[in-house]
Amino acid sequence: MPMIKARYPADWDEIALEVKNAAEWTCTQCGKPCRKPGVEWVHFAYWILITHPHWFPLTQEDGEEKIQRFTLTVAHLDQDPQNNHPSNLKALCAPCHLRFDNPFRQHNTYTKREWLGQMTLEEL
Repeated sequence: MPMIKARYPADWDEIALEVKNAAEWTCTQCGKPCRKPGVEWVHFAYWILITHPHWFPLTQEDGEEKIQRFTLTVAHLDQDPQNNHPSNLKALCAPCHLRFDNPFRQHNTYTKREWLGQMTLEEL
């Protein structure tokens, strides 16, 4: 389920950008460098290939080779998108963010459904 923008403050993009800049566009969990907005993929890929070649291997997905993901996201450590205190925010690459959120996935799905008014009578 996608994020519900209404649960985030109006200045979320600025808050997230501050967290990513503070982390120097590097995942704070695994150390993977991530691409900044506006940087051409070819320039970023060349830089990664020269400076961090271990992050550039192609991975196998469904028998097809795919370039690893280099998107930096911001995780809420307490899973509350309204709590934007710096101590509650962490810059994570997309795969690390998914792993971090995994234990909370069922509860977050329930919360999102409730927020959208999609509860069923059996769930009440």
